[in-house]
Amino acid sequence: EERSSSIRKILSRIVNLNNAETNMIVSDGDEDSAILWAIDSFHLELEALASAFHDQEEELRILQSLMQDQIIRSKSISEEEDRAMEALNALEIDTHTFGEESHLVTKQCSDVMDEIDALSKVKLTSIPFHIDVDWGEGMRSSQMAGRYPTINNLRLAYRVNQKAGVGRKEICAAWNQAAQLITFTCGLHPSFSSSNVRIIPLSYPCAKIVATFPEGQSVHNLGWETLDGEDGSPHVPSISITLFLALLSELSDHIISSSERNGGSTESSSPPFPMTTTSIDSVDVTCLGDTDTASWSSVVFCISVNLRW
Repeated sequence: EERSSSIRKILSRIVNLNNAETNMIVSDGDEDSAILWAIDSFHLELEALASAFHDQEEELRILQSLMQDQIIRSKSISEEEDRAMEALNALEIDTHTFGEESHLVTKQCSDVMDEIDALSKVKLTSIPFHIDVDWGEGMRSSQMAGRYPTINNLRLAYRVNQKAGVGRKEICAAWNQAAQLITFTCGLHPSFSSSNVRIIPLSYPCAKIVATFPEGQSVHNLGWETLDGEDGSPHVPSISITLFLALLSELSDHIISSSERNGGSTESSSPPFPMTTTSIDSVDVTCLGDTDTASWSSVVFCISVNLRW
């Protein structure tokens, strides 16, 4: 448009020159000068147009470069926005998951607190272990026949006695109570540890004793695996009673040593029947046969008295 306007101006000047020829007398030299002046003006206008075109072309190139930069920046910003939205979506998912886990953890904490509160109301020292071995002074041996030491009214015996009504269930339950008493006493003396014998009281149908020696580990029943029927041996395995005596002896020695360190009297803190890991009241249980019921019953009685201690 600027170029067309410049051409119009030049043509208009030429027309004005022609009109001037009719109004005045112009010499041939003046006419040539006017034409040359018009041509020079036209060249100047063309150079101005070329310079303006060059400037506009350069400006357009700059604008295109800026536009390209803006497109790249816009694309980068768009990608950043997409990543931000993905991160926001992931954060919302994590927030929802955290809320659910927080609710579960809160519920578990509440359940644990309820359990702790319930356990705090249980007094272990109030667990009863009543052992009865007192049958009166001056009782004749004939009167003591058929009498058994009892723990919580359960007769602690070596073997089944159908005539006295002592069966496997009662004997297993009695030895289970004795095993619980040993376990409870070990809990009261946390510094005590038996390297060879470990007792498991809360097992059915009978308590178990785990013996660990260099030659290997073995598990023994403090009773019978089958409570009904007449199959198997009528007596508690002698090896189980022997291991029970060994654990009881080690525990009593530990209690006596602790009492002596605390300034207690040795005589008053000693069990009624002296015992070692293999004997009690001078009876070596390793020398007793399984059929020696009288001797084993005496051993069980002495164990009961020391358990009460």
